[in-house]
Order: sequence, then structure tokens, then C-alpha cells
Amino acid sequence: MKKKVLIFDLYGDYAHFRKYYTTTSPLTFSIIPPVTLMGVLGAILGLSNQDNLYLKTLNEAGTKVGIQLMKPVKKFRMGMNLINTKNDYWVPRHRNEGARTQIKYEFLKDVAYRIYVSMDNEELLNQLEYNVSRHKCVYTISLGLSELLADFSFVDMQDFNWRENDGKFIDIVTAVPMNDVLQGGIDISPGERYLKENMPIKMDSNREVTQYSEMLTETMGNHIKLKINGFWESHGLNINLL
Repeated sequence: MKKKVLIFDLYGDYAHFRKYYTTTSPLTFSIIPPVTLMGVLGAILGLSNQDNLYLKTLNEAGTKVGIQLMKPVKKFRMGMNLINTKNDYWVPRHRNEGARTQIKYEFLKDVAYRIYVSMDNEELLNQLEYNVSRHKCVYTISLGLSELLADFSFVDMQDFNWRENDGKFIDIVTAVPMNDVLQGGIDISPGERYLKENMPIKMDSNREVTQYSEMLTETMGNHIKLKINGFWESHGLNINLL
């Protein structure tokens, strides 16, 4: 089985991908969740977010993504000044009341990912390749929050072949769901840092998450040596598509 895969780099100074179980002190995932990446692809293609059209279009196109960490994960916390704008204006309840509420946010710094995208809809994939290769996006892209702007650059378009694993350890460059890893299938190397995070993987056109998965990442940006059920390979490059 063969797939055409678009490869591009996505990067920015800062990012915040809010964990769904945090409340007053927002924490961030260590890598961009696949459902967030769908919004980035929709912005590059110019798919409308009205009635979640971008999700419907990308899901119907059979979109699958792989996420490779290109730089070590760096996290820091910073206070954000928030004001209540629900009524389109702010009126203090007391004379000496401040104009904002400060909340501590967790951010990622110096963010860089290599993104792998495949689609069953070849026409839509070719349009995405056209836009990415010409550094063109219809809507502004960001990394989690609208203030955290992102940039991207084209890398390549390659054919990847599906390989069944014969029980050997394989170097995988992308994040991998733990349910794809065989029992005892992680070769832990000295100096590397492994992280498992439960994150949303699939979302339907009603913005309801249909699949969560525990994702395994090496937070220094190194490859992970694993025994997994199967993988996609091209010229010695091994990836997992979600």
C-alpha cells in the first residue's frame, strides 16, 4: 500500500495547546494535537470555519497527519491579563477595581514541528502542496491562540509505503499512539526523555472529539526506537500517520 505524503515545517516563537482538563491555570500539551493541526491545514487551504466546514472537508478527504518534534520541548509560565468582554464592554463593580484578572498560562517556547499529511482526496492534497510550496495561506495561522502566530515552509512531497513490522525495533521520527506499541516495545536510550500524554486525535464536524489516544513523544526531538504493529516508510524515513 502506497500513500503520497506532503512534508512541511511548522514553527513559531510561542505556542499554547490547552489541555482539556485544566481550569484556572491553563496547561499546554507538549506537541501540537492532531485536531489543532486540522485547523492549521484548513487555514492554509482557506476552508471556512462556519458550521465547521473545514473539519467536514478534511474528514471526508480522509486526512491523516504525522507530527515530528524538531526542537526540544521548552515550557514556561507567564501571567496573562484578561478582561470580561462578554457584553462587549467592561464596567468595574467597585471604584478601585482593576481592569483585568491575571491568570498564569503555561506556554511552549521556540516551537518547531515537521508535519506529514496524506489525503485520499488527491485534488485537495495537491492544492495544499501548491499553497505550502508557495508560502501561501488564506487565513492567518497560529499555534493554539490567535496571538501566537506561526509560519511554515515546504520540505517535500514523497511516496510512503506501508510496512508490517516483523518484531524488530524501528526508528520512528513522529509521535506514536501507545496502543500501536507492542508489549515491551520501547527501547529506552540513555539521555533521552520520553513523555506520554493523553490528547484528542479525531474530531467530527460537530467539534466533538471521537478519539483520544495516549501519545508517546521523545521531548528532546530525537527518534524513538519502537516495536509497533506497522509504519509508513520512504527512503529509510519511518513515520506514523494518525
